[in-house]
Formats: sequence, structure tokens, C-alpha cells
Amino acid sequence: MVAVMEPFGGSFLTHDVRPQDIVTPEDLGEEERMLIQSLEDFAERQVAPHMDALDRGDAELGRKLFEQAAELGVFMVEVPEEFGGLDLNVLAITGMCSVRSKLGSLASFVFTHQGIGMLPLVNFATEEQRERYLEPCMSGAMLSAFALTEPGTGSDAMNITTRAVLNAEGTHYVLNGAKQWITNAGHADIFIVFAKVDGEHFTAFIMDREAPGLSIGANERLLGQHGTSVAALQLEDVALPVENVLGEVGTGHKVAFCTLNVGRLKLATYAAGGAVGAVEVAARYAAERHQFGRPIGDFGMIRRKLADMAARAYTAEAVAYRAAGLVYHALETRAGEGRPSLEDKLAMLSEFSAECAMAKVIASEAYNHLADEAIQVFGGYGYSEEYKPARMYRDSRITRIYEGTNEICRLYAQRALMKRAWKGTLDFDGTARAPDEARSAPADQGFDVVRARIADLKQVYLYLVSVVDAAVERDAIFEPGNQQLVASLSDVAIEIFGAESAVLRAEKSRTVGSAHGRLVEGLARLAFARAADRVRQEANEVLAALSDEVQLRNRLAHTAGWLPLPAALVDVRTAVAETLLEHGGMPTADLQPA
Repeated sequence: MVAVMEPFGGSFLTHDVRPQDIVTPEDLGEEERMLIQSLEDFAERQVAPHMDALDRGDAELGRKLFEQAAELGVFMVEVPEEFGGLDLNVLAITGMCSVRSKLGSLASFVFTHQGIGMLPLVNFATEEQRERYLEPCMSGAMLSAFALTEPGTGSDAMNITTRAVLNAEGTHYVLNGAKQWITNAGHADIFIVFAKVDGEHFTAFIMDREAPGLSIGANERLLGQHGTSVAALQLEDVALPVENVLGEVGTGHKVAFCTLNVGRLKLATYAAGGAVGAVEVAARYAAERHQFGRPIGDFGMIRRKLADMAARAYTAEAVAYRAAGLVYHALETRAGEGRPSLEDKLAMLSEFSAECAMAKVIASEAYNHLADEAIQVFGGYGYSEEYKPARMYRDSRITRIYEGTNEICRLYAQRALMKRAWKGTLDFDGTARAPDEARSAPADQGFDVVRARIADLKQVYLYLVSVVDAAVERDAIFEPGNQQLVASLSDVAIEIFGAESAVLRAEKSRTVGSAHGRLVEGLARLAFARAADRVRQEANEVLAALSDEVQLRNRLAHTAGWLPLPAALVDVRTAVAETLLEHGGMPTADLQPA
């Protein structure tokens, strides 16, 4: 593999990536840290005392805090300066989303509006629409919701049945249909609603709450995010002025995909922030809770749990910032001295759509798993609503569903990678090496060895792709019957992306021999070991499904040459856990290298 200076979609699988090529949380500058700190202060001082009231659905309180968030400039960060916004960089926006998990139910008020509610207006609104809708949305005077999902579509978003027909006078589109699972439906002043003009042309519209014919159902009773308004919409002969078309007739897919791909980036950082929070809560409790005459953090099983939790949280943060950095640095390069155009945004989001989907999967599954592990550390108290893990567990679960279920994200990511390979954009065949080129796996897998062996995991992925490509007709690979194979390939790529991100982050930020260096090296080693185990498991799934007994033995021998030997990690976990217990959570920000 050779180094690549300008990354492109999927290039991490065919090229060496240097630490300086990725964006990490440690790259946050003073401006970004100030924004994050202001939001954290807001969460601690203004929101935390009212969590229970927000969970009970106190809409008046929620709207009041929503307006206070507007005063902080939250709804201006992604709006261009020429439209009256702050136009902040990727690190500020990504870092801002990491605070979302600390806002409880208010997060839906704030971040759904700031993201999928406002971005369609930012990217597609006319000057008149911006004046009428975007400016009030920035100030907090108006709240916007995104209405795409329908009862019969779910993940098949482009197959909506809501219809829009132009009236005889040519002045209004008349919409009929239904929407479901619309976040902020009970509070929204406007909706970005999608319909097919004449049943064919996928189109976005701006719909006012008071539009005749629009009815909003009762709030759903949710597993988590209590206090969040999620409801269905019914549209019966809703007449919208032609001036309320957002973008152009037939271009609603651009509005949707541009918004949703950015949403995956933000959700990854949000979930990563939640994962870090779960580690903090668990570590502090383990240091304080005594059983059998000593803190439970002294026990090996708790230490193992804390260390593995920290490694997953560290990886989640790494992939979230890396994916965001890929998109936005590519935009800066493409735009040069000017401002990226809408077409630039669409192109770059498409370019790195696989990485966006992978980051969403890694971070959301880490958040959900770590919230569950936090409950386990708390024991019986974790099952009580009086303690933080219960809310974390409830609130984390939805992250694996919205912005595209993780199953859809897995299939989408692998489809994007394989299509690029088939087109020759990704040179899978030219990058793959023969089995006799595999290096023997050393017994000692220290940090420097782990760094070198990331490339070996990539060889396993390339080999598995070649096996599937040879056994299954290309036209049939993505048929439902082959989804298990595709999901295994995707999981291998996802694990590689996560492990490499953690290792590169550690290498970029470490000071050899320092407390910070020892910590991040340990976290990266744990991340790599977990990824290698998962790669081995999924490789076995694929090869066993497509091989006879003789082929299977030969193919397993092939992959064994690339896979590492099991590593001794007891001491690594102990050292990581001791640091977590001492600092009350993830101390990477406190132990910055000199």
C-alpha cells in the first residue's frame, strides 16, 4: 500500500493513511473549545436541573430552553455569513454535537431543528424563503421539523406515496398522504415535507403548521427520549403555494440525501459523546462504590469492563471526527478560496457516504453498548431511574435506528465500496497481496506492531471481497438472500475503519513515555484487538458459507497468515482502568501531550 495525499471514498482500504491525514478531537482549536464549553455550561446549569420536567413533556419549559439555545448561536453555526449566520468550521459543528447527549429530551428540540430542520433551508431556500423561514429559525422564533418517513416506507424513503398535484389555477400544490415518526411534530411551526408531484417527481415543500388540511396526531409513547414530541401527520388536500417548493420539482432526493448524510456525521459525534459520558459515569461510580470492604473498581472484572468501554468510546470519537474531517477538508480543497457550492456539498457527501455510514454504526453501537455496561457497573442501582445509566440506556437506543438503521447503513456502505471497486475507482485487485507475503504474527503486539498490522486486516477484507465476487453474480450480490454475506463484508470494513482511526488518533496525539502516551496507546491496542477478533469471526462466516471442506481449509490458512495472534491484554486493561478510576472517566483532554 502507498500513502494517499488526498483521500477519496473508501481509499482507507487501499492506501496507507498517516496520522496527520486525519482530524481528531485533539485538533479542536480555542474557538471550537469555547463553543463546546458554552454548550456544556448551558447543559449543566440550565438543562440538568430540569431533566425530569423535560421527560414529562413540559413543552413550555422546552420552548423556553430552546430559545435560550438560540441566544447561544446554536442555530447560526452552519448558516453562511451572507445569510446572517456564523459559518463555523467542521470542528466547531462536530464538537458542538458531542454535547447533545447531555441535553436529555431538549436535544430533540435543539438538534433536530438545527440539523434536519434547518439545513434544507440553508442549502435550498430561495431568498424570499430564507427571509420568511430561515431567519426566524436562526433566532429561535420558529421551529422546523423534517417530514419524510411514512407508515409504509421506513428505510425505503424514496418510495413515499404522499402525492402533490398542481391545481387548475397553477397557484398551489395539493398534498394528500401521511407521515410518521416526525420528531418535534407537536412543537414545529413549519415542516420540510416530501411528496411526489403527480405521483412521480420526488419534491420537497415548506409547509406551515396552520396549513388547512394538516392534522397532527398524539405524541408516541417512546422507549427513550421521554418528553420528545414524535407524532404522525395526516395531509388531506393541503394546499401549498407554488412558492413553497424547496429547491425544484423533482429534486427532493437532493434535499433529503444532503440533509441525511450530514445527519449521520452529526449523529456519530453525538453518540460518541454519549459513549464517553457512559464511561465517565461508570468510572466515577466504580471508584466510589464499596463492596467487600473495597471500591468495586479494585476488582479485575470491573477493570476489564471499564477498559473495554473506554477503548470503544475512544474509537467512536476517533471515527466521528475522522469522517467529518474527510468531508469538510475535501470541500475546502474543492472550493479553493471560495465557498463550497451546493453541488460541491452533494458531491463530497456522496464521495464519503460509506465513511459517514460506518461512523454512524460504530458510534451508535458503542453508545448503546456502553450505556448498558454502565447499568451493569451500577448493579441494582443502574436499573433505577434515580441514577443516570437508566436514562442513558433508554436514550441511546434510538441512535441505532434513526438517520438510517444500522442494518441499512451496513448494506449501503458495502454497496458503495463494491461499486467503486467495480468501476475501478478503488483498486482492490491491485492492492491485494499473495498469501506468502503475509508477515508472521509476533507474539508481542505492542503499539508499534499494532500500527503496522492494520494493513494486514485490510488484506483480509480484500481477500473476502474477491471470494464473494467470484462466487456470486454481481447483479445478485445485493439481493436479499445475500445480505448476510454483504453484512459480514461491511462489518470487516467497519472494524478496520474503527481500529485504524483509534490507532492513528493515538499516534497523532501521543507523547512517548508520558501518562497521556501510555493511556492512548493502551486504548488503541484494545481497539485493535477487538477489531481483529471481529474480523476473524466475520471472515469465518463468509468463507464457511462459500467453500467446500477443502476450499475452507485452504482459505482459512490464507486469512490466518494475515490475522494476528491473540495478545496478552490483562496488564493493558489494568493500566487503562487505573487511569479511568483516578481521573473519573476519559482523561484524554486533561492529559494532552506537551
